[in-house]
Amino acid sequence: MIMIRDAVRVGAGAARLPLSLVSRDIASGRLVHRGDVAGSDIALWALYPTRRLLNARVSAFLELLRRSFPTGMPEELAGYVDG
Repeated sequence: MIMIRDAVRVGAGAARLPLSLVSRDIASGRLVHRGDVAGSDIALWALYPTRRLLNARVSAFLELLRRSFPTGMPEELAGYVDG
């Protein structure tokens, strides 16, 4: 998707891309938002065999996800996408 975003940036055409990937480009005027397309929700799941034996690294990673994306909005993810 990043390659498609980069192609659109240089004028190769139009694309349907997630807001989290292009919000900075839209805000700066580099890309133009032409409307929204209905789609399914995106969910992130973290599965581990048992909570009782949860590795400290896995626990730390899950806590990082909770702190980084408290509302799950695209703007939160955009902060981590390379602009």
